[in-house]
Amino acid sequence: MYRILYFEQAPSIGGSCFSLLQLVSGIDRSRFDPFVLFRYNLPVRKRFQEAGVQTAVWSTVTGEPEEEPPDTSPPRLPVYKKGGLYRLMWSVKRQMGEHRREAGIIVPWLESEGFALVHTNNFVFTNMPLISAARIVGIPSVSHQRGFFRLNPFQCFISRSVDRFLCVSQAVADHYIREGLPADKVSAVYNGVDTERLRPRDGMKRGDGDKLLVGFFGRLERWKGVDILLDSAGDILTRRDDVRFLIAGTGPEEKELKRRVDEDPTLKSGIELLGFREDALDLLAGCDIALNTSIEPEPLSRSALEALALGVPVIASNAGGNPEIVEHGRNGMLFENGDSAGLAEALDRLLSDESLRKSCSAEARLRAERLFSADRYVREIETVYSDILEN
Repeated sequence: MYRILYFEQAPSIGGSCFSLLQLVSGIDRSRFDPFVLFRYNLPVRKRFQEAGVQTAVWSTVTGEPEEEPPDTSPPRLPVYKKGGLYRLMWSVKRQMGEHRREAGIIVPWLESEGFALVHTNNFVFTNMPLISAARIVGIPSVSHQRGFFRLNPFQCFISRSVDRFLCVSQAVADHYIREGLPADKVSAVYNGVDTERLRPRDGMKRGDGDKLLVGFFGRLERWKGVDILLDSAGDILTRRDDVRFLIAGTGPEEKELKRRVDEDPTLKSGIELLGFREDALDLLAGCDIALNTSIEPEPLSRSALEALALGVPVIASNAGGNPEIVEHGRNGMLFENGDSAGLAEALDRLLSDESLRKSCSAEARLRAERLFSADRYVREIETVYSDILEN
């Protein structure tokens, strides 16, 4: 049996944590023994322990003081340090020194625990201390890439010791190959959703009475395209009285969205701002159409995958991993990134054609089963482990 160390660097609970929980919960325990090391003592640890997975926190195994989770973006060389060679080298030296210090701290614990492989769960550079420690001990490493981040030459150089980079979509994989990671080490492995638990509402009418329901489920942030969503909704509601929009989520744009809706009678008549909802999946299951309106590339939208599993057609911007989820005209519609008129046109087409919605619904479920099931996600990663450990 191979003992696998997973490292969760994230300072808050998010998609990476739940994708990791899905992986370690479903992994073949007759072949692999998962152990999750958290950088910060997140409440989600309890979920892992309930799944029978051993966990620990960085401060516990290193003896360092427990850290408060920071509110920062992934580390990168500050812009002002790129202006001169001396400043660039000084920044590189400082970062290398911190990586070396943390790697040295974790090495004795790694040596004593008998791990066969290290799998870091986030952006490669934030995990370099553990990757470097694994190299020192002679343990192979896998790095999971869940977003689009830029790599500078220094980061590419120190990433050479990673044995395999797993990317949540082909769009993410292509991005990191362009950024300089070796193509033969980069592969796409789609995140999965529980297609056994998430099923279409058999025999149940979607919508709300005589209204068709269009749902947006996610963080209310500018990059999620919430302004475009309201512009398109206003266009639709001006011309149709058989549609209701549900917007479920919280975030920095929530107050501004509420102001716009409250001040516009057309929007107020057909949009519900629901805030955070524990029953978001139940609400999504009852929608006729789900929206992903992001104006920046989505690596691979979990809410869109959940919609597919529930048999809900998805309308999404054509950026990032969205075209890998949505086949235009088959299980939903794609529109030009940032184009509110294009989104309104796609909405009109699906809202006006019941037979198209039904065929897209059926195809959505089939695509979820074929490409995005949790079982497929876990088995593909097990295959990567076998390639590394047995060849």
